[in-house]
Amino acid sequence: MKTFVLIGVLLVVTSAVLGDPLQRGNRIYNGQAASPGQFPYAVGIAPITPITARQVCGGSLVSANFVLTAGRCVHNIERVNVVLGALRIFEETEPTRLQMESNQFVIHSGFEQEPEIFDVALVRLPQAAPIGGNIGIIRLPNRRQVEATFVGQQGTVIGWGTSGTGTTFADQLQFARSQVISQLACRLSLPATTILDEHVCTEGSSSPCAGDYGGPLTITDIDGITTQIGVFSFNSVVGCAQGRAAVYTRMSSYLNWIGQNSDVVIRDDF
Repeated sequence: MKTFVLIGVLLVVTSAVLGDPLQRGNRIYNGQAASPGQFPYAVGIAPITPITARQVCGGSLVSANFVLTAGRCVHNIERVNVVLGALRIFEETEPTRLQMESNQFVIHSGFEQEPEIFDVALVRLPQAAPIGGNIGIIRLPNRRQVEATFVGQQGTVIGWGTSGTGTTFADQLQFARSQVISQLACRLSLPATTILDEHVCTEGSSSPCAGDYGGPLTITDIDGITTQIGVFSFNSVVGCAQGRAAVYTRMSSYLNWIGQNSDVVIRDDF
């Protein structure tokens, strides 16, 4: 387990801290509004320092103490706000909304932003999240699924963004569903792009967009339990609304890394 030097503190901040970066770009394309408690593992991540125009990222609660996200979401960032249990993430009066500040990150040592590889990170919470109600833990794949492709299964991705092609962020959590496609189909959809075996892709009829980075891609597993198979990493350079594949970091390729750098217990079987 990695040793952390800095300790985060529980904090509620004003909407002004979150305001400016949230007015740019658009996110989930062809999405729908989520209902209360539909995605209890949903996490919003916003950089505090340095203050940049970087948009808020998504994440998922993988234990009471750790959030899983993309490396690009915390790379060169000193502190972030982490929002749990929120349907309307920017509405501070929402009763189930819990916000924490953290400066404890573990970014994969192989992470590179150009091209986007090993794009995975963990954020350690300053105190254990209260599990229950609108806050819950998402399950990761087990070791028997390391070689699983998930091709043909319906994936779900979530984020706080638009449900169309506009540029104004929706305050309410959005979700979109699209089918997992093969590596070959992904490479054909995104020529001149680095697609590794450690990636998983979905077709582009519905898609996360810039600003949804780090958000979880989930499936309903064979035992009926929602399981996270990816972390959103990137789209085509032409944008998210052009019918191109969306690319995620494949979780089954990073089970050992997650287990070694967090308190998540990786299952051997269903």
